[in-house]
Amino acid sequence: MLRVNSLQNKYLVFSIGFFLISLLWPIATEGITFDIIVKIRQAIHSGDSGDLMIAALISCILFTVPSMFLYLSLAYLTSYFKEKIKLTVLWHNLILFATFMIIRWMLARFFSVPLEPLSSLIGLSVTLILVYFSKHDQQAMMPKIIIAFQVFFYVQWLNVMPLFSLFKFGTSDLSISIKIASVYLENTSVINSIGIAFIIPFMLSSFMTSMSFRLNIQNSNIIEENYQRKLALETMQNKMMDNRIYQEINTLAHDLKTPLATIRGLSSLLALNKDLNKLESYANRIDQAVVKMTDMISSFLYGTSRESIEVKALVDYIRAQLPVENEDIRFYSDVEPNLPRLYVNKVRIARALVNIIENAILAPNTETIKIIKLKITCINQSILIDISDNGIGIAEEDIEKIWLIGYSSKNTSGLGLPFAKQTVLENDGSIHLTSQIGEGTRVMISLPIENKGDNYAEN
Repeated sequence: MLRVNSLQNKYLVFSIGFFLISLLWPIATEGITFDIIVKIRQAIHSGDSGDLMIAALISCILFTVPSMFLYLSLAYLTSYFKEKIKLTVLWHNLILFATFMIIRWMLARFFSVPLEPLSSLIGLSVTLILVYFSKHDQQAMMPKIIIAFQVFFYVQWLNVMPLFSLFKFGTSDLSISIKIASVYLENTSVINSIGIAFIIPFMLSSFMTSMSFRLNIQNSNIIEENYQRKLALETMQNKMMDNRIYQEINTLAHDLKTPLATIRGLSSLLALNKDLNKLESYANRIDQAVVKMTDMISSFLYGTSRESIEVKALVDYIRAQLPVENEDIRFYSDVEPNLPRLYVNKVRIARALVNIIENAILAPNTETIKIIKLKITCINQSILIDISDNGIGIAEEDIEKIWLIGYSSKNTSGLGLPFAKQTVLENDGSIHLTSQIGEGTRVMISLPIENKGDNYAEN
């Protein structure tokens, strides 16, 4: 509400200011008007058409300025009332038009301000049309000023051109004096030509100005729409990623069944078994299962959580989650012996690698048997995990798209690979994919090895 009132008050201030300028302009320029009359007389006595041309130019400017500021005053005044009573654009312009013509007539009737009714009518009509066509912001002042000045200026030339006298243009004393002087000096063709030389460029300029403002507004709207669509897309992608995380939580819950089953089974044995020698063994195994559950939950909940893990243990954890019972899939692993330990978030990295392998499994291939190869080596203080398949491959233009949230060529959620990439990067690793049509796809992942200063199970 405060913003609306502030905007309305600004409209009212502008309206009063512009109206005072249009009202005081004829008074402030009386000396200039007298100089124009002097130049007209000098032109008649000396026969110099140059003085007459200057007089015509200055008179056009003198008529243009008050018309322009009166229009601006009424434009902001009607905008002030438009905000209050919700005027439509049509009624806004009709009220502005009628008020403009009434005020111009009253100024001529009671204050002897020169009036050119026909040119004022045409100038205001064209200005309203071009301003409306420009589609600029209602608060913007510069489009109105530029368009109004150009239109009112070139329309004023109709008043001083003898060519348009038959159409009742130029009925004020100053305009009639200029035309009579041009006839006396026999240079009506000159002033007509100069008038046309002003009218055509300014007319084109006013239309181009309106068009440029319109295009600028359209471009701004397009940019804003694209920005809003980008925000909506990012929001949707975030929701999709949240859904993916929810799916991973379900997987984690499934994985937790194993230690829970161990705890339950050992608890039952504890209740039935009275052998004190076995009680300690059962208690230790329960404690190990609890620690394992705690590590799994912490690793998933805290993305920054890290722990030292053997590569073989990570591979075993991955294999346990793959559909090895499928006879159409051959999974081969080649793990270099004596590899240094990894220092990563075990649960999330394992899920990331499973996502990549599952994506390879789903990839269509021309052969009967799907072959997935996992090769792990140590290169430059990093563990390099190489996953390849014998699928049909990915087109070069689509390689970068596969990392985008929601993109999929296999009617899946399109979240597995983005989740995998995000997880690898969060663990200070890198991931790179290459593919050739008809030969398959290869994903190479680099992960950091354990350093002596690493803090295990960091949360």
